[in-house]
Amino acid sequence: MPVSALLASVIVAQAPASPVSRATEELGLGPVLDSVVHQGVTYAALGRGGIAVLKLDGTAPQLVRRVEEGRRFVRLVVVGQSLLAIEQREEAHAFSLATPEQPRPDSLASALGAARDLTVVTQTPPPPQAPPPQAAPSSTRVTVTAVNDGDVTLSGGNTAGLREDTRVRIRTQDSREVVLRVVESREDTAIARLGRGENVRVGDTAVVTDAPATARLFFPEPGVPRLRYGFHARPFLALDAKTRRGNSARAGGLLLDAFIAWRPGDLPLVLSAQFDPVGFGLGTGLRHTPGSAYVAAAYSTAFLEVGLGAGGQFGQKECAPRYTYDPITYEPLEPETVCDSNAGPTFQQVLRLGALDGFHIAWNSAILSRDNQFRFGSGRGEVQVPLTPSLSLFGAGGGSASGWGFGELGVRSFLKGTGGSGTTVLSASLGIVSLSDGTGEALTGPSIAIGIERRP
Repeated sequence: MPVSALLASVIVAQAPASPVSRATEELGLGPVLDSVVHQGVTYAALGRGGIAVLKLDGTAPQLVRRVEEGRRFVRLVVVGQSLLAIEQREEAHAFSLATPEQPRPDSLASALGAARDLTVVTQTPPPPQAPPPQAAPSSTRVTVTAVNDGDVTLSGGNTAGLREDTRVRIRTQDSREVVLRVVESREDTAIARLGRGENVRVGDTAVVTDAPATARLFFPEPGVPRLRYGFHARPFLALDAKTRRGNSARAGGLLLDAFIAWRPGDLPLVLSAQFDPVGFGLGTGLRHTPGSAYVAAAYSTAFLEVGLGAGGQFGQKECAPRYTYDPITYEPLEPETVCDSNAGPTFQQVLRLGALDGFHIAWNSAILSRDNQFRFGSGRGEVQVPLTPSLSLFGAGGGSASGWGFGELGVRSFLKGTGGSGTTVLSASLGIVSLSDGTGEALTGPSIAIGIERRP
């Protein structure tokens, strides 16, 4: 057994199971040779090589980073603001056996130069065994050469020790770190798969690691997209539609969402504009064009978005005859048509709890400013639940005082990308849509909807 492995096994065997040891085992980092704590941060010398920087103050241990992964340290000491790491080294010394009973120090160069074959004398050798598969050296560094639909091509393959299920840590150009699992390996290249919301670029560097993959399904941690825009269209056929005179009619319509959202710079701020939504009804001879639109500014992070905005609500007036009577004869007079409008300026509230591309609950509502009072204008909500790294289930619905309403259940899928730049998201849903003009029967019927979102 090599001296380094023997020394490591003795140290580990004599050490009791400490919180640091349990944390590294849980994180898949292997045994710990020594550890020290400084200002709430734990530094652990790993038996597999390198120093792990850990945070153990939460419910679950967190690996911050690993340094010097190709070197073995057996003792860590904090001196002031410095961490002293004592490295274990192996050295060979030669002794002359000219007199076997009296070994004398000799030159290592002369000892090796005098022997044609180097023979190591040990006890009876064990029976030969098949050599174990070699793990990729922790110091192996490769480069991202291509990124295509969530597949990351690395510059090293089998020749660099990158085999299937090997994990690599990639440090991105915006100072983020992701750990990916290799899913395919060839002689000179390897393919790793990005998780939901993860993003890397060509030229990013990667190193082999024992850390667990960073991909998360429900709560991915991508940055807020720089720009995204898209639409969601809900065409429908109206059931039992009638004209103003009560005649049957073949009618239908469309309820359409359209939006654009932009994050300027690196601020946690998103500026957006949205038709939320706008409806068009055809086939009855009546106008059915209710809708809402607004612009908003929101504080936005990976797991929270909250903001305010201003907009407008529009649609037809709700009119009805009002009868009056002669105060003397009590005879009915000519009826007067009185109209009430649910259109006007609105104040908007926007909220998202959870990850944009993971599990989230979203809500936005509008307060309508009408005459000398405020009224409820509109409200709509959405719940999204991830099912796989590329597919989510969502349910949404809402309505407004101006006459639009809908409810739907559908799926979202990444057609391209995983949530960052270059991503295309497809949405499809089944539901029901209702449009009213305030004077006749509402147009109501089932819809099959489709939507596209782009993140250039």
